[in-house]
Amino acid sequence: MENIKVDGHYSDNKGNLVIAPKNLHNVTVNFVGGNNKLIIADTSNIRNINFDFPSHNAVILIGESGNLSGQIRAGYYCQINIGDNVTCTNKIYITSAEKTKIIIGDDCMFSTGNQIRSDDAHAIYDVDTGERVNKSKDIIIGEHVWFAFNSVVLSGSQIGEGSVVGFASIVKGKHLNNCIIIGSPARSTRHNIAWERAHVMLGEPWIRTHQHQIKFKKEYWNKTIENKPIYVGQGVFHNIHKLNPFNEPINKTEYHPYVELHNIFLQENRIYLKGIAAIIGVPCPEYSPYIKNYLSFINENSCYSKQLAKFSDPNISRKLFNGDYISYDKAGMLTFRNEGLSIDDIPDGVYKLKIKLTFNKLEYYSDLKSENFNESFYQNNKVTLKLYIIQNVIHFEKITKTLI
Repeated sequence: MENIKVDGHYSDNKGNLVIAPKNLHNVTVNFVGGNNKLIIADTSNIRNINFDFPSHNAVILIGESGNLSGQIRAGYYCQINIGDNVTCTNKIYITSAEKTKIIIGDDCMFSTGNQIRSDDAHAIYDVDTGERVNKSKDIIIGEHVWFAFNSVVLSGSQIGEGSVVGFASIVKGKHLNNCIIIGSPARSTRHNIAWERAHVMLGEPWIRTHQHQIKFKKEYWNKTIENKPIYVGQGVFHNIHKLNPFNEPINKTEYHPYVELHNIFLQENRIYLKGIAAIIGVPCPEYSPYIKNYLSFINENSCYSKQLAKFSDPNISRKLFNGDYISYDKAGMLTFRNEGLSIDDIPDGVYKLKIKLTFNKLEYYSDLKSENFNESFYQNNKVTLKLYIIQNVIHFEKITKTLI
């Protein structure tokens, strides 16, 4: 079958589907089998690239803002998921076969002549046993990995975020985050490194000796950590959502709340707090209008809830990431516009403080805990307010003074 120009949406009678923006430059797709899907983000800048589906039931997902060129092939029941802002200097080659997946995280940077291969193209067998010795295996690459000229990643490889793969290196196996990986076969030669996209030849400072000379992205400057899950970024998750839009969950036990308090204090008649709150397993970034957090005041007789704001922090995403390519970009919680929560309408009494987390019809409560909380106290001629701790749980007390 001849290559089809990719220019917007396309479908055929074999179940093949393309969802893509119009006016892409020299982007083509070849469908041989059926039930394949090519999904390209609306803001993608890919160009001079051919997508090849030689078999059935494969998926290729391309994130936002990247400028890839070259060839990408997805074989039988394979998935290739490329995140946001993935770029290359010149053509690269990505191929998968035999029900494998290739995940390439956000902000990865390829040079020229790079190859990512979950298969070896041809099968090799042991003559004595007849067993296959080079089975195709998944490849997972974390976000913000730099691949130098002619470097290659082979089946079964895993590369943690923030790493650098050196010139003409051949990667096979597992490598940690923020490492220099070099050689054939490649090995990690240095840990605790970070790199930035700016080319040393193309802008000031013309000689760079220290990070203070540049603007750097804090989220990528991390220590190398053993056994750290590979974080692939927001774009990879969003791609999966486009493929399988999230349906309202039915089984509440599949998910659980995570709450972490950073600080809480009283100032006049308001409570200020900051922390983390997420429902683990629920895709927070796309659904922030539906995911809501509340500070709840609870005792034997009543319950009062006040809504909290959410904010984005990539370091929170990394803290909560559980290895399932689900991120928690908007898991930060605080009071709206940092103006505090008015407690004028809370009746007198002693209340245990909880965080209520909701997603559509799901509702979770989690105690607001702290191991090193300092009591907060406010008093005027009308009211006395306290925040204090009992068995690591924050409590609130309000007493209105009786005027004689």
